[in-house]
Amino acid sequence: MGLKKIGRVAAWIFIALIVLVMGFIAHIYIEGRPTKGRPQYVAMGSSFAAGPAITQAAENSPWFCARSQDNYAHQLASLRGLSLVDVSCGGATTKGILGGGLLMLPAQIDAVTTETELVTVTIGGNDIGYTANIMAMGCDDSAPWYVRAIGGCKTRSTQEMEQALPKLFEHLVAIIDEVHRRAPKAQVVLLNYQTILPQKGTCERLGLSEAQVAQMHSIAEKLAAVTYAAAEGHGALLMDAKHLTQGHDVCASDPWINGMHPRKGLMGAPIHPTHTSMTAVAQGLNALLGPAR
Repeated sequence: MGLKKIGRVAAWIFIALIVLVMGFIAHIYIEGRPTKGRPQYVAMGSSFAAGPAITQAAENSPWFCARSQDNYAHQLASLRGLSLVDVSCGGATTKGILGGGLLMLPAQIDAVTTETELVTVTIGGNDIGYTANIMAMGCDDSAPWYVRAIGGCKTRSTQEMEQALPKLFEHLVAIIDEVHRRAPKAQVVLLNYQTILPQKGTCERLGLSEAQVAQMHSIAEKLAAVTYAAAEGHGALLMDAKHLTQGHDVCASDPWINGMHPRKGLMGAPIHPTHTSMTAVAQGLNALLGPAR
């Protein structure tokens, strides 16, 4: 085969790959768009809202969002008889809510309409690297090579995470304000993160040293404080999922958070909520909101 012919074949292969990739991205973009209609309830957030690896994936969830049909939003919508659009996505940050996420996903906040009555938001952990740092600290010889290759075992300093908190506060306030602008009658609820770490000590399921637990416990407290401050001062309710799930951390006798290597029978991703945790949060939200209107 001549060089010119080889070049033409290579060019066509390249074009075909480009078309394939663009088609894949377009599919993800369309799949990630909010469904048509005017939902009463919009759920936004990261993996602690999405519920990765809990029962079955939700309808229309992009695969990488790992959105469960039994996360707290779906359970709450069922409890209160609300139409729901769930745009939560694993790995999301506050920027993903306000401006768009991975692989051209639209901004989560685009799901909010003038008719929206309720918006719940669990976000912020990825902005500062909270859960990612816990998982990085727990990396051991069993961590796959590709996790190490993408930096999944690289830890952050406490100072680096703390420096990200002021910007997180600004973004949380911006989310609340933008929801109120788009849906003036909507009730906004910020949720802090379920309790991951024990009050003291450690355990094999967690895989962190006591010093590492203390370090990340401090970050968890500061993350919760920022979420509280944003809600308290800007017209949103706070769902204290952290307090609700105390006593059910990774090391508890009845854990509602999975360890680094989830035990058989505990549905959910490593260092993420179980189905039981999602049910408890849904019930807590239902109580917080009071009788359905």
